Amino acid sequence: MDKDRLDITDLDKAYKKVNLIRPDIILNLAAYTDVENAEKLWNKMNYEVNAIGVYNLAKISKELGVDLITISTDYVFDGTQKKWYNENNVPMPTNQYGMAKYIWEKLAKSENKNVIIIRTSWLYGWGMKFKNFVNTITELAKKKKELKVINDQFWNPTYTKDLSEAIVKIIGSIRKYRGKIFHFSNTTKWNGISWFDFSKEILKLNKINIKLIPSRSDEFPTKAQRPKYSKLLNNSDIKLKKWQDWLSKYIHLIRTWI
Repeated sequence: MDKDRLDITDLDKAYKKVNLIRPDIILNLAAYTDVENAEKLWNKMNYEVNAIGVYNLAKISKELGVDLITISTDYVFDGTQKKWYNENNVPMPTNQYGMAKYIWEKLAKSENKNVIIIRTSWLYGWGMKFKNFVNTITELAKKKKELKVINDQFWNPTYTKDLSEAIVKIIGSIRKYRGKIFHFSNTTKWNGISWFDFSKEILKLNKINIKLIPSRSDEFPTKAQRPKYSKLLNNSDIKLKKWQDWLSKYIHLIRTWI
């Protein structure tokens, strides 16, 4: 449902809607994802959707006996430990988007201990009409002779189809996974890959030959402070595939659509 049919920031209306439907599971994919605009002083939408909205769903799911699965982010971590983060690492967000997500993690767990939290990172997928890094780099590379790309922030990209399949596996064994936190992203080397690494593979798979220049993040100032290292380590029995495998499949897909 979109926000016109189910506004999770309105507790009373959300309760009535869920109570009417009586689902077995709520899968919450609602999010405010504009990381830069979230830095505006206590951005209302960021905290209403990413914190209060999910807290409302936790309250509703607890009262109605419904399972709740909801999506969080690698941005709950500050990225200072220079290696992967596992499910038990203590979050320390450094931007407002990550802070809102961390607040709802704490609130939701305090309200309903069975809430299932999935942290993921750098999503891309579906097709060329959607905004994501793969599409952006592909289009820029067709128009420019060279590109400067950040090479000092390390993380794991995640293809939405692979993430979706992992969520389906959780749903299939929901009793087993109640109350757990998952780190789902496509696998990389031990400390993740950079934007530069990702871009190089994107251009290679697209057979685009332009100059790619590795750059520091301080050359591209932003309002939101991004973690330098935010690779998510997955210790669960549900595994996602290598990042190159899914990137290759996605680029093949979008090339057949053009």
